[in-house]
Amino acid sequence: MVDEKKFAKMLRREPGRLSVSAKKFGFGIRHVQMICMSFCMIALYMARSSLGVAILAMTDVSRKNDTNVEVYNWDKKTQGLILSSFFWGYMTMQIPAGLLAKKYGGKPILLVALLANGSLCVLLPTVASLGGWPMICLCRVLMGLTQACLFPASHTLLGRWLPANERTTLAGVVYGGAQMGTIIAMPVSGVLAETAMGWKLIFYATGGSMFVTAGLWFWFSASSPEEHPMMSEEEKYYIEMGLNMSTAFHMGNRPTPWKEMLKTGPLWAITVSHIANTVAFVLFFVDLPTYLEMAMQISLKNSALLSALPYFGMWVGSIASSIICEKIYNRGLLSIGACRKIFNSLGLFGTGAGLIVLAFMGPEHKNIAIATVVALLTMCGCTSAGFMVNHLDLSPHFAGVMLSITNFAGSIGSILTPVGTSLILRNDSSDISSWRIVFLATSAICVTANIIYLIFGSGERQPWDRPDWGNRNKSDAEEIRPVLTMKHLNVEEQEKTAEP
Repeated sequence: MVDEKKFAKMLRREPGRLSVSAKKFGFGIRHVQMICMSFCMIALYMARSSLGVAILAMTDVSRKNDTNVEVYNWDKKTQGLILSSFFWGYMTMQIPAGLLAKKYGGKPILLVALLANGSLCVLLPTVASLGGWPMICLCRVLMGLTQACLFPASHTLLGRWLPANERTTLAGVVYGGAQMGTIIAMPVSGVLAETAMGWKLIFYATGGSMFVTAGLWFWFSASSPEEHPMMSEEEKYYIEMGLNMSTAFHMGNRPTPWKEMLKTGPLWAITVSHIANTVAFVLFFVDLPTYLEMAMQISLKNSALLSALPYFGMWVGSIASSIICEKIYNRGLLSIGACRKIFNSLGLFGTGAGLIVLAFMGPEHKNIAIATVVALLTMCGCTSAGFMVNHLDLSPHFAGVMLSITNFAGSIGSILTPVGTSLILRNDSSDISSWRIVFLATSAICVTANIIYLIFGSGERQPWDRPDWGNRNKSDAEEIRPVLTMKHLNVEEQEKTAEP
């Protein structure tokens, strides 16, 4: 952490230095860190999303006579189990992953995730040949277990690296990597599936990208600004000031205030939005290739290309909403809570409206249906400036732990969505009326969740996040003054008094 005496002396010598740098500090190591985090997000989402296309190739009966490609006779229920198995492990490790990231830092946790997922991707074709779909499910469960750390570790890193005035935009860039990974994986997977090696090449290529990303992450990232070898003192001070000086100095490894955290109403408002957003996202993430190919009658190759287009829209929505939200807040036009609610409403109400429109489309409306999917996922991207970063507003220090809680709840929706969809479709993915039920039910979930968020959501930092929370009830007014004022601005006077 920052040396307290050195910091206090600098404040006395140059009192305007940090206020000026807070407005004008440009590109720095924190941006390199965000780029590395975005690469991690891209790589790990490529591993997640590639199976949505690969499973179509693995069950493509038109290549049954091709000796170079293994084709499996899996019904829709089996495919739903395979696609949802990732989230079994993902849900199980959410809260432990958040605690591990807080204790050991985000860098080693994400490095393990990259190496583990790369190895599992490379091994999956062999495992599938030896053990069939149960072994594929096992591999996906293991991938979910190791990827459970992705968002909690990322939120922990964001809480340590980003000043409040830069938080929304740069967090949007990092989490935009999720859409970018899907954008890359789906069309590339469609092309690789049609090569001589077929679907196996999808997993080999994805595994290779994991190992390359792991190398970049190892060399150019760090768990905190003070641990990065290229970090300058000036930028480190700027980050600490933006995070709240007393937090930077004194939070340390303070125990997680579970009781106070779980009694926080805005956290549960975030949780409900997280569940709804996850249900909508996973519906398209897992079943969009099937919907486009079977219900809309588009070929596998074109399905992969078109499956990526909505995620490009989602990426644009995520980045644009993050930039606009931050500008509105930094100019003092609206409070952070109002900004979160506006952009969350654009995301979930917009998604709900798009799903209602999509429910009444058929194969004769291909172009309109595709445009609707792109539009609704673009709107869904606005949640990046809504509930997705709201944890950091409530508690910068415990944001990773809080996200592990909401992501755990969201993972329940991740598991149930593919299974529920397969039960409604009943092995007939071409039935438009069944897809209508799926879309209308998902729309109702999104609308209801956002109404709850509007009522109970907040952007206020919670009192239990403050470094003196444990002692506040036992302290008098003099003792609970801001830590910097009481302790650090008088460092030099204390030293002089102590001199003989």
